Amino acid sequence: MQSIKPYVFLVFFSLITGTTFHVAKEALSFFSPSLAGALRFVLATCFLFSFVFLTNRKLLKVDRRTLIVFVALGIIGVFGFNFFFFIGMKKASPMNAAIVVAVAPAIAIFLSYFLLKTKIKFQHYLGTLISFIGVMLVISDGSISAFIQAFHGEGILFILTAATCWSFYSVGMKKFIPGVSTIQTTAFTALFGTIALLVLTLINGDWNVEWKKAPGSAWSAILYMAALSTFVGYLCWNYGIQAVGPDKAVIFGNLIPVIAMLTSWILGETPNVFDLCGAFLVIFGIYIVNSKLGFVKMSYENS
Repeated sequence: MQSIKPYVFLVFFSLITGTTFHVAKEALSFFSPSLAGALRFVLATCFLFSFVFLTNRKLLKVDRRTLIVFVALGIIGVFGFNFFFFIGMKKASPMNAAIVVAVAPAIAIFLSYFLLKTKIKFQHYLGTLISFIGVMLVISDGSISAFIQAFHGEGILFILTAATCWSFYSVGMKKFIPGVSTIQTTAFTALFGTIALLVLTLINGDWNVEWKKAPGSAWSAILYMAALSTFVGYLCWNYGIQAVGPDKAVIFGNLIPVIAMLTSWILGETPNVFDLCGAFLVIFGIYIVNSKLGFVKMSYENS
């Protein structure tokens, strides 16, 4: 395996994001989906550019080609993901949403094959499958009907669209702007995604709310998502993608439902044997994807 540093960042991203499903529900108790997304990224973008300004002002200059890529990735990965995510979370349960997001690694591997010409190894398929089975166990508690029902719940199609946007964003960074600074990529894609979110909220008239009546819990949720899920989370994710590639990094997304399960545990829901077995399979699947396993390679060559 490569340096452990990018993997630590990817795990930390999953840790932060796994708690966002529950936090988002709190924000949506008062704010509309587009307004919640806009507020989240307005604050996050301010954090990001303040960080750039204080650490390396040269990153504020961007050439024309890279700027165009930033605009496209910002609209797809930031605006697209958050717009569909918040609409889906308006009706979907946190756990049902988490299992749908777990489809993202498979989507990203598919995109890596066609956009990056990545050679997909047997261990990628095997690890992704094992990890996904783990997600199934965590969400469904071993019930096939519960698993199928998760994909028929309200808001699920929007969550799936959000996962697709996120996968394209992840692969697009490696395809179109390889080697570009992580902080620069994160800041500028957040900026253009934020602009798109603001335009949408203005068109929808979502800004016309009684701001003074917004509960402190909703504002706390927005601040949490801006500072941690976006500012810190996106930096961790983008660094991991650039360091190890989307074909190896995206599988860490399957840790998200495990973290969501642990968050529910902290909030009073005790995990059962299916939750624990599922968590083990998720971690084992991630290990397979990111390790050089001789027996996997040999079985693949002999097949």
